[in-house]
Amino acid sequence: MIELSLKLSTVPLLFAVQLVAIAYANHRAAKQNSAMQSKWIYSVLVMLAVWGVMCTYLAFSGVYQSSGFLNAYPMLWLPIIPFLIISLPLALQPVRDSYRMLIDSTLTTWLVGVHVLRVLALGTIIKAHNGLFSQSFATYVGIPDFIFGLSAILVLWLVIKRQISDSLLIIWSLVGVLVVIPGASIVAQKGLPGVFYSTVETPGIETLFEFPMVLAPSLVVPLFLAFNLFTGIRLIERKQQPHRKLNTINNVR
Repeated sequence: MIELSLKLSTVPLLFAVQLVAIAYANHRAAKQNSAMQSKWIYSVLVMLAVWGVMCTYLAFSGVYQSSGFLNAYPMLWLPIIPFLIISLPLALQPVRDSYRMLIDSTLTTWLVGVHVLRVLALGTIIKAHNGLFSQSFATYVGIPDFIFGLSAILVLWLVIKRQISDSLLIIWSLVGVLVVIPGASIVAQKGLPGVFYSTVETPGIETLFEFPMVLAPSLVVPLFLAFNLFTGIRLIERKQQPHRKLNTINNVR
């Protein structure tokens, strides 16, 4: 029963929604900007999908539950992999331009609304309450993430009503990163073998690396944080270019 309950999760669905949402936004942006090279975004999505398949295989094959993996401080590097997949192509100017065009062409309601999905962290909190998942991780990571998802509902309403400034959107976007980083890695590593080990609980943090939960630290959560980070950075860039029309409050539908 416990094993079955752990398998029931919205995490794979969230990853699928993220990929589809980005692909659709990319398609829409390419139609609006003839100069945009959408192939770069699609290439990144393919690499993320391949990484998702690899994570699934490693989970089912037992690699993520092996002592070698758990002793390798996985939370200090596993969540970084999707960031690298997204960020390394930025070394190329066409990729940087495509990222900017994608954000500029995406409706602000979408940029904010996608984070409402983070309320699904409630599932992790419930599992921990029922003794099926790490209590420490659910408390110090799941609850803040859930609260940020709730805040997205309020911010979305403010965007629709055109009652929020670009500066506040920037702050809110960056807060979305800080509610997880660096707390998630610290909390998780305290429950894993190594110099940080100090949390003893049952079930332990190892449950985070079982499928489908492993897709959260290895893909889903980093992608949400990337949404926050890249949106915040782009809004800052546009505030520094006053001659350009901001595409935030004026573009909500």
